[in-house]
Amino acid sequence: MELIYVLTQILIVLFPIFVYQLFFNDSNKPYKKGPNIKLTLILLVMVLLTMSFPVRFSEGYIYDFRIVPFIIAFLYGGLIPGLLTLITLLVFRFYVGGEGFYHVLICYSVATVILLYYMNRYDALQMKKKIVVVSSVFWLMTFTLVITYLNTKELNQIPFLLFYYFLSWVCLLMGIYTIENVNQKRTIDLELQRAEKLNVISQLAASVAHEVRNPMTSVRGFLQLLKEDEVITVTQNNYITIAIDELDHAQAIINDYLSLAKPHNEEKTLLNLSNEVKKAIELMTSFSTIFDIDIKSELEENLCIQGNRGEVKQVLINIIKNGIESMDMGGLLYVKLYKAADFVFIEIKDTGKGMTESQLKKIGTPFYTTKEKGTGIGMTITYQLIQSMRGSIRVESKLGKGTTFTITFPIKN
Repeated sequence: MELIYVLTQILIVLFPIFVYQLFFNDSNKPYKKGPNIKLTLILLVMVLLTMSFPVRFSEGYIYDFRIVPFIIAFLYGGLIPGLLTLITLLVFRFYVGGEGFYHVLICYSVATVILLYYMNRYDALQMKKKIVVVSSVFWLMTFTLVITYLNTKELNQIPFLLFYYFLSWVCLLMGIYTIENVNQKRTIDLELQRAEKLNVISQLAASVAHEVRNPMTSVRGFLQLLKEDEVITVTQNNYITIAIDELDHAQAIINDYLSLAKPHNEEKTLLNLSNEVKKAIELMTSFSTIFDIDIKSELEENLCIQGNRGEVKQVLINIIKNGIESMDMGGLLYVKLYKAADFVFIEIKDTGKGMTESQLKKIGTPFYTTKEKGTGIGMTITYQLIQSMRGSIRVESKLGKGTTFTITFPIKN
């Protein structure tokens, strides 16, 4: 009879995860941590079902898999789903009654503190280290219960407890592997879509830009000669100046297209990213002053990556400049550089107009821009440069509240 209840517990924790990944999660974007109503509801149902149909090993001793949705809620849902799951778990346990409530309260409270510590660092960890973190939290909670049984001399419970929690641990790992594999597949699909778009625009740039730039250079040269002629009037001189300026603007756009067509295979060297971020901030300070924008920074020292100085500079200036231009007169741009696990993170946060969900999905797409005079090429090049240095970029934004760009690079010691 106990075996049926054990199988029921396994089904309760694994089936909802498979269903969510197959039918509920958005197949056009990777698994996203954060307040997710669908995921939160599924985890809450998992907690309630596991605690409603426990395994009764002997009179007064019940076991369930509540720990599985509890850990997943914090590491893959975020703060709000995690806390809701914890509160639901404790309230239901108090309602059930019986001895051991205060042990559960203390044990899960300590585990919550540990999970909160790892929550923001978890995404940056490699799969093996994620398993270590999850397993450490899981078995720490398990052995506190073992120690309790040892102190109360209830040794007959320990063999079944270890066997049951081993099954629970296996189910937890299966759930995590499912989430990670689906997340990885979706990330790869998005990168392939982006690569196809970049390939199309690169071919277009290579075939057209050179043909257009050559006659434009000739036209600019003749206009410059006319401008130096003493016969022309002041009005004509002004017209020629405007024409030259517009040709220069067109030339800049063509250069951007050529940057897309050019393969970014420059030699990568050991680069002190801390110094490069400082230089980029100093370079953009005068530009931010024009818009009455304050730039505040929090930078860890001597963080190094394998990269190209010119490419890193271009990435930083593109994003910082976009952040400044997204704000009206007055605002704050915050730049943070820090290390977590084996990665270096650059956070660039502005207090500008922000973006809608539909705009956010198109960031980095060729020709797409939210600026009136933008070409839609700058962020595409930025994404391409970051990828060439084995980095990644994540964008979070809310309309009217600003945007945060988080760039990740593997650290180099």
